[in-house]
Amino acid sequence: MSSGWIVQGRVIMALILREVHTLYGSSRLGYLWAVIQTMFGIGIFWGIREIAGARAPHGMSVLMFLLAGFGLWATFSETLTKCMSAVSGNKALLTFPQVTPLDLMLSRTVVVWGTQLSSGCVITGIAAFCGTSLYVSDWTGLFAAFLLTPLLGLGCGMLCASLAVFWPTLEKIVPMILRILFFASGIFFSVSMFPKNIADILLLNPVMQLIELLRQSLSRGYVAPTYDYLYIVAFCVVSLCLGGLLERYARKRAEQ
Repeated sequence: MSSGWIVQGRVIMALILREVHTLYGSSRLGYLWAVIQTMFGIGIFWGIREIAGARAPHGMSVLMFLLAGFGLWATFSETLTKCMSAVSGNKALLTFPQVTPLDLMLSRTVVVWGTQLSSGCVITGIAAFCGTSLYVSDWTGLFAAFLLTPLLGLGCGMLCASLAVFWPTLEKIVPMILRILFFASGIFFSVSMFPKNIADILLLNPVMQLIELLRQSLSRGYVAPTYDYLYIVAFCVVSLCLGGLLERYARKRAEQ
């Protein structure tokens, strides 16, 4: 049993290194390109807010407010989309008996999570060097947001990838849903700006709750209108369990 786990761990590590090389090995900027992409996205909305004269709520700097939203959203959405394309983009690797679709999805999840975490740390370090005030009020909430977001993306990614085996049209529907969620997940606004009846609807989105949790953890005195650890964890667990079961079923279906 232990040797099986060791082999599987080596397979996943090899897939991680291959994914990193595929994504950044051909560029002269290499891994720095991930930081540039994140900074570009934040810079656009930062500029819009500055032109409009809007201030970030909760006593946070505009940079940290947007970074919290963009970082978690990118982790979730990229994990989901990369899990959906993991099998179609690596069919040759699946000819090896040691490699499974789940290994491909896990390796891509780790790469996305590590990339976004590294980008966030670099941008935060640059901001601190330039004099931006940084503050952490809740380390537990900070780590919870960082850990639960990729798990949520993995669970939803496995679920969508497995369902797409039976309904290929889903591969075109999911990107459209993600575009809607981009504007409904609180990336560049706070749920506290809305009346309670609208806020309650927005908070049905677990990504919105994770972003609010992270912003609360990075602000002085801000208390998110509502977030429910149990709801977020339950959403992650259910999506992971259903995704895992459907992935096994879809794998058997593909082998037939």
